[in-house]
Amino acid sequence: MGKTKSRYTIKTKEFLIEPVDTENIWEGLWNITLLTEEKPVMIGTASFAGEKLLGAVPVRVDLIEGYRNKKYGTEVFKLLVDFAFGFGNIYEVKAETEFENDKCRYALEKAGFVHRSLEHGIESFSITKPKSTWLGLYLYIGIIVGLVLGIVVGSTWVGLVIGIVIGFAFGTVMDTAAKKEREKITGRHE
Repeated sequence: MGKTKSRYTIKTKEFLIEPVDTENIWEGLWNITLLTEEKPVMIGTASFAGEKLLGAVPVRVDLIEGYRNKKYGTEVFKLLVDFAFGFGNIYEVKAETEFENDKCRYALEKAGFVHRSLEHGIESFSITKPKSTWLGLYLYIGIIVGLVLGIVVGSTWVGLVIGIVIGFAFGTVMDTAAKKEREKITGRHE
């Protein structure tokens, strides 16, 4: 494993997940390596290949037979979802499995995916990116700034009220902007 580390490499104590072709991360294969063995061992592949539509990307994980049913699939799905959600324009990750594949369905559900449909023996699942909540952060900052301002001007209450109002205004503007961007990309009004 003397390769140069890619900025797309996902590494935890347990896994190393890296694209085979760093120029083609959204269509190419990713190798999944288990690091908890005495010697790192490749246990499968993953891919984001497929139709990407309205802020959504597909994900697929294929583990080697001897490494299935050991919760590795669940963890790999979680890591790949976190990776995809790190991109500002991705709000949903989708996965499909055959109806008879109880193990994959279980791994998807444990990873947070929700069952969406069943057609022609294929089950569709997806997980959506949590909505942004800037309001809470800016209220917190507003309270701190307001307390400091209140101490400086000699009236803690006046400073606190000013800080809360400013924090509320900034948080609302940021949440509204994030909601509009999400709606623009996904085409869905929330």
